[in-house]
Amino acid sequence: MKGKIFTTEEADRMLPLVSRIADDIVQAYSEVNETLHAYQAEEPRAKADETREPILNERNTAVERALDRFQRLIEEIEGLGGTLRDYERGSIDFYGEVGGEIVYLCWQRGENHVGHFHKLDEGFSKRRPLVVPAAA
Repeated sequence: MKGKIFTTEEADRMLPLVSRIADDIVQAYSEVNETLHAYQAEEPRAKADETREPILNERNTAVERALDRFQRLIEEIEGLGGTLRDYERGSIDFYGEVGGEIVYLCWQRGENHVGHFHKLDEGFSKRRPLVVPAAA
């Protein structure tokens, strides 16, 4: 394991920024898929007609730009201490501690706070609600 161990409060404080980046990631992932499909659709045409090679090159450049943007956004999340888990949902994990055990605190777009966790060897489907201690 490598990285900062977050409290839920620390992770929650980052959510306004993390949320905007997650929105951008979902959009960028969609753009990567769209540009890739456009490239793949053009590829057989360009092989059959070499005059279409400039169009194929343009589509390839569009794929590269989309992938570069997508990668920069992932690196931005990682720079904050998070790990992107789902490109389409915008799910982000942060290392945290629950009951003395290091876990992933997990959040996804649309949630107002970090309210779930899962063990390091489990995925999103195994996430459980965080229990907030009652005030004394």
